[in-house]
Amino acid sequence: MRHGRAKQSRRTLQFYRLNAPHLKPPYKLLLDGTFLVASIRNKVPLYERFAKTLQNEAFTCYVTRSTLTELETLSERAASNNSHDYINFFAQARQYGLDECEIIESDKVPTASDTKRNKEFKEFSDASRDIFHLSTDGGSNRQAYFVATQDDTLADALRAMPYVPLFRLGRAVLLLESPSSASRSYTGNKEQNKLASAGGLMTAEERKMVNAVNKKDKLKRREMMKEEQKKLVKRTREEVGGGFNMRKKKRAKGPNPLSCKGKGKK
Repeated sequence: MRHGRAKQSRRTLQFYRLNAPHLKPPYKLLLDGTFLVASIRNKVPLYERFAKTLQNEAFTCYVTRSTLTELETLSERAASNNSHDYINFFAQARQYGLDECEIIESDKVPTASDTKRNKEFKEFSDASRDIFHLSTDGGSNRQAYFVATQDDTLADALRAMPYVPLFRLGRAVLLLESPSSASRSYTGNKEQNKLASAGGLMTAEERKMVNAVNKKDKLKRREMMKEEQKKLVKRTREEVGGGFNMRKKKRAKGPNPLSCKGKGKK
């Protein structure tokens, strides 16, 4: 791995380690069919690349049952179209899922709780829908999955959710994406809430009491400033002899009579 990519991966892992403590070793990697096929096509040694990217921390690869079913269906469809290259890709990808990954059965996949995403789910295959539900469980990836996918529709939907790390392949290069804007915004909101509630240790009643005390202190400081201003004015008057020597403004005089004198007779 090149130095720049290794440095970026370390920063990304550190971000999740600090802000999403549930994303910790041993890491859980959830692979979809598009990613498996791309790795077979580009002859990518996934285990070695994952180990380097994850700083040699322990990890386990997972695949859903619906993904294996999808690969089997695609393999059969390719066979009916006499696409021999694709038959091998799909078959090998499915075999890798069976041999190297732990299988998540369909009854272990959480159901959708957000009905607003029904339109978005229509664009998903069954495998993509299961991966989305697993990686967004609890709203912030409660089950702590890293998702590896080449599906742009699925990736865009996952980027809109906080704390869902994404792997993708750029030809034969394995990339761990930087934290999405949704993850950074979610983290910023959490930090603001911590500051407002003293690290989460302050109750609502205590917060009201603190706000009331702060308000009283502000009024007290304002009154003290007024008193200091009065004392300063009084001291200044005493120093100048009981009053300010205000310079009087000169009133405008009438016009110069010589300038207004009419012309003399010749």
